[in-house]
Order: sequence, then structure tokens, then C-alpha cells
Amino acid sequence: MSWTDSATIKKHLMQSDVAVTTVENEEHTLWGTDSEQLSSAVITENSEEVKTIDLGTPYSDGANVLTAYNWSSLDYDDLVPGSIVIASDTHRSTVYTEGVDYVVDYENGRIRRAAGSSIASGATVYVWYLYYTVHVRDTDYTINYSSGTISRITEGSIADGGIVYVDYTTTASSVPDALISEAITEAEDKILARLSSGYNASSTDQGLKTGAAELTIAIITNAKAMDIMNRSHSSASDDLARQWREMSLRYEKQAWKTLSRFLAKPAMRSAKTKVNMDLQN
Repeated sequence: MSWTDSATIKKHLMQSDVAVTTVENEEHTLWGTDSEQLSSAVITENSEEVKTIDLGTPYSDGANVLTAYNWSSLDYDDLVPGSIVIASDTHRSTVYTEGVDYVVDYENGRIRRAAGSSIASGATVYVWYLYYTVHVRDTDYTINYSSGTISRITEGSIADGGIVYVDYTTTASSVPDALISEAITEAEDKILARLSSGYNASSTDQGLKTGAAELTIAIITNAKAMDIMNRSHSSASDDLARQWREMSLRYEKQAWKTLSRFLAKPAMRSAKTKVNMDLQN
């Protein structure tokens, strides 16, 4: 019999600190129709947004009136972070400071005055920015959710050698069933090898079930950390790998603590043996 199952493991993973990971603006260059590996090996289906910056110069949004702290909508959304310039006139006589004079909602393409702003309520400002072109799956690119790879489509609107910025999420449900099954088998083999004589594979104690689930999660999260480190080297992927590794260590420690009362005690060397060894030294 098995002490745990895939549904139990996924439930635990969904409750973990790194079960849901959001990646934003991961940069890749797409050549021809070659596949490019994303930082995560498994992507949540339909969670991705693939973008390019197709403007050679910032877009001029013209005049915008900012009243009180109300949002003012711009012509485009999906603005490129840090690209916006807001000035008092078209000559940029006074250039205002983001976070001090105004606030930007980059995703929805909106601006408003900040508290204490030097922009007077009701004033007209002039705005320039870059915005992303959002591409269409199976028209401009293809993505393999199970392997975490992306490639351009020749007839699509992504230029050959173009830089794309990819947003996506990875969740516990993104962990392949095959990995979960292998981890369960490995965890239970390790436990069986250390069980005391009073327990066996047919034992139904809740502690064995809990410990098996914890050890399985430790194996899975360690595999996730290793996979991320092998696939990509960036500050974002390194941080994600560290989170998975830390969770693995926590679950492994907790697993053996939970299982300790079911395990055979390690053989202790006799005092005589220790004395003899000391004498030989």
C-alpha cells in the first residue's frame, strides 16, 4: 500500500510559500524557430503574456489634465516600467519625478498626481512612454507548458532575433504527475529501509502517512530547485531556486522528526569498542 498520494501532495504544495510563483518581464531572444528555455520548467497553462517593445522612440501621449488624485487614462496600457516621462510642456521645461509628483499604473496605462505633488490640481502635463506589443499564442509564438519552452512562428509579428519579455506563473498544479509519483516511491522506499521491526508497508499509522507526505514534498522541492539552477542563471531564477531548496530542507527535517518513533534506532558502539579505538589512536 502507499502512505500518500498525488492529491495529498498537490494540496500541501498549494499551501506552500512558493507554490504560486509569478514571473514578470523575463527577457529572451528568439532566433528563427528555435526553442528558448524559460527559467521555470513547467508553466501554468494560459498564464503567459509575451511582449516586445517595437517603438524606436517614446510614444507622445500629448496633453493630460491631472485633477485632484483621480486617475487619467493614457492611450495605451502595458507600459514599459521606468520609461515614462511627464513634463510641464512639450519642451520639457520642467520634468516631474515619478513617485514624488505622480504615480503610474503601468499595467493599465494610467497616471495620477501623488500626495504633495508639485503638479497643481487641474494642471495640464505632457506624457511620453514606451509600451509593449502583446503577442498572440499560436499566431506569433508557440509555448510548451510542460517543458517551459517558447519559440517564434515565422509568419508571426515577432522579428527574427527579437527580444521578448515573458510574464507567467508556475503553481503546484504545474508539478508533473510523473515527478510526484517518482517522489512518492522514493520517499516510501527510504522510510521502509529505516522502519523498526514493529512496522511494515501495511502499517496504517497516521504518523507514517504524514511523514511520507512531508518527505515526498522535500524530494519534489529539491528536484525543482535543481531543475531551475540547471536551466537558467539569473538573479530571479537563483532566488526562486533558493526558495524551493529552503522549503525542501524544512520538509525533510520535519519528515524525519515525524517519522522518528517508527524508525529503528541506529546501532550504538559499545563502550569497550570505543575504548579499544581510543587506545589504538
